[in-house]
Amino acid sequence: MNRTNFVEPLETKRTIVRDFFSLIETLPNKDDAASVQKLLRYLQSLLRIKQVIPPVVEIMTIVKTNKPILYHSARRSIVASSNLHMLFQIEMDVELAHERLAQYDK
Repeated sequence: MNRTNFVEPLETKRTIVRDFFSLIETLPNKDDAASVQKLLRYLQSLLRIKQVIPPVVEIMTIVKTNKPILYHSARRSIVASSNLHMLFQIEMDVELAHERLAQYDK
């Protein structure tokens, strides 16, 4: 088996979590179109990942808690038929979300 293109699932999830925290630090908690589009493009990219199941529930919970204005603006900008609509219906405990993401942030 050729391992040069094979990435370990744990490392893939670590990369996803690192990228997420990097993004969330740079995105302002505003309802401007550029920030909303950047968040929506990021979420679309998560849905395209095939190697692992990304921690989408945890990510959406953190966005909702840490960037509420951005979250609600993004939620209002998508239509019900969008593949992103389902992501904005997800809820979980924020402490549990932080715990779960912390296991990959090493």
